[in-house]
Amino acid sequence: MNGELAEHAYRRRILAWSLYDWANHGYITTTATTFFPPHFIAIAAPVFLVAGGAASASALARDTASNVFALTVSLALFAAAVLAPVVGTYADITGRRKRLLLGITLVGGTLASAMFTLTPGHWQLALVLYFATQVAVNLALGLNSSLLPHVARPEDMPRASSLGYAMGYVGGGVLLAFNTALFLLAGQIGIESTLATRIAFLTVGVWWIAFTVPLARRVPEPPGVPLAHGGTGNPLGDAFRRLAHTLRNIRHYRELFKMLVAFWFYMEGVGAIVLLATAYGAALGLDTAVLVGTLLMTQAVAFPYALLYGRIPDPRTRWRGAFVFMLLWTGATLPLLGAWVRARGGIGLAQAFALILGDQILGVVLSLLVGRHLVAGLARRLDAKGAVILGLAIYTVIPVWGFYLSTQAEFLMIGWLVGTVQGGTQALSRAIYVELSPSAKSGEFFGLYGLSEKFAGILGPLLYGVVGQLTHNPRASILSVSAFFLLGIVLLSRVDVAAGARVAAAEEAAIEAAHAAD
Repeated sequence: MNGELAEHAYRRRILAWSLYDWANHGYITTTATTFFPPHFIAIAAPVFLVAGGAASASALARDTASNVFALTVSLALFAAAVLAPVVGTYADITGRRKRLLLGITLVGGTLASAMFTLTPGHWQLALVLYFATQVAVNLALGLNSSLLPHVARPEDMPRASSLGYAMGYVGGGVLLAFNTALFLLAGQIGIESTLATRIAFLTVGVWWIAFTVPLARRVPEPPGVPLAHGGTGNPLGDAFRRLAHTLRNIRHYRELFKMLVAFWFYMEGVGAIVLLATAYGAALGLDTAVLVGTLLMTQAVAFPYALLYGRIPDPRTRWRGAFVFMLLWTGATLPLLGAWVRARGGIGLAQAFALILGDQILGVVLSLLVGRHLVAGLARRLDAKGAVILGLAIYTVIPVWGFYLSTQAEFLMIGWLVGTVQGGTQALSRAIYVELSPSAKSGEFFGLYGLSEKFAGILGPLLYGVVGQLTHNPRASILSVSAFFLLGIVLLSRVDVAAGARVAAAEEAAIEAAHAAD
C-alpha cells in the first residue's frame, strides 16, 4: 500500500511540474505571439505619426513602431540569454530553484496582467512591460527545466519532458482560443476590440500564476550545492566563479558541448519555420485566415504527437513500433498527398482536412495491424537521440516541400506535418541534455541550454533573408532552411550520450564526495 501511495505521489509530482508549461504558454501564445505585436503598433504608431508631422506618413509610423518592437524583442531575448546561466547557477548554489521560479512567475504574471492598462500613447510602458515579461518567461522556462532531473526518475525523463511540452501546447492553445473568440465576438457582446485585447492580457497573468499552484504545492525544492572549496560565502559571487570554472573547463563536458552545438543548429531550422511560415505563405499569396488557422491546428496536432514521441525511447512501451510507423507513415504520405493536390490545381480546405484525417486514420489502423511489426527492429534501436534524428529527418522534408508548395491545401498539410515533430524533438532534446548534465548543477547547465536556445533564431531568418535578397525568390529562401536540419543531424549523430552521461555521473559523485568531506 505504501508503495502504491508513493507511486501515486510521484505521478502527481510529474503532472504538477508539467502543468507549469500549461501555465506559461498562455503568455507565449496569447501575448507574445498573437495580441501584443498588433496592439503595440496600434498604440505607438499615432505617437510616431505626430512626430513625423504629416498624415501621409502613417505607413512610415507603423513601420517605425514595428521596428521599435522588433528591437525590443531582440534585446529581451539577449538579456534572458545572458542572465539565464547566472540565475541558474545561483539557484543551484543557494537551493532556490523552485523559489526563484515562483518569484519570477509572480512578478512576470503580475506584469503580464498589468498590460491591461496599455491604452493609446502608453507605448514606452508597453515596451517596458513586454521586455520584463519576456525576460521573466524565458528565465522561468530554464528554471522549470532544471527541476526535471529532480522530479522524474532517469528512465521516465523522456516521457515527463514530452508531457510538459504537450501540456504547453494544450494550455497555450486553450487560452488563445478563448481570447480569440472574445476578440472576434467583441462587437456582439458590446465591448470594443481594444478592450477585448486588454482583457486577453489580463487573463494571461492570472492563468500563468494560477496554474503554477500545483508546482508550488507538490514539487519539492531540490537541495542547494554550494561551492565545496573556494566559496566566498557570497552566493552571487560564487555563482560567477562556478560559471567561469565550467566555461573554462568546457572540454571536460565534450559531449554536452557537442549536444549544445547540434541543438543550436537544428533549432535554427525549427525557429525559422515557426517564425517565417506565415511570412512565406503571405509571400506566395495565401489567405491570412488560412495561415493563422493552420498555426492553431499545428498547436493541436503537437499535443498527441509530443506524448507519442516521449514513449518511443522507452523499452517498457508496448506500442513503440506502432508509434514509429505512424511517424514514418505521416512523413511519407502527406507529401505524396500534397503532390497529388498540386497536380489537380488545388482542392477546398474542407476536402484537404478530410483527406488529412483519412490519412491519419488509415495510418493508425495499419500501424496497429502490420506497421508495428514491420518497424519493430528499428523501434528497438531508437533511443532518445535516434528519435530526435528521426524527427529532424521528417523536418528536412518540410522546406523541400515548401519549395514546391502552390496551394492552400498543401500549407494545411505542411502545418499538420510540423505538428507531428515540433514538440517531440524539443522534448527529447531536453531529456538528452538532462542525461549529459550533473543534476547538482541543473540550474547552471540549463542556463547554458537556454543561452543556446535563445540565440537559435538568428541564423535561420538571416539565411532566409540573404538568399531572398540574392535570388528574389521566396522558394529558394525556404529551401535553404533544410541545411540547418541536415547539419543538425550530422552533429547530433556524433554525440556520444552514454559517454557524456558517465561524465555527468562522475561529476555528480565528485560533488557529493567533496561536500561529504567538508
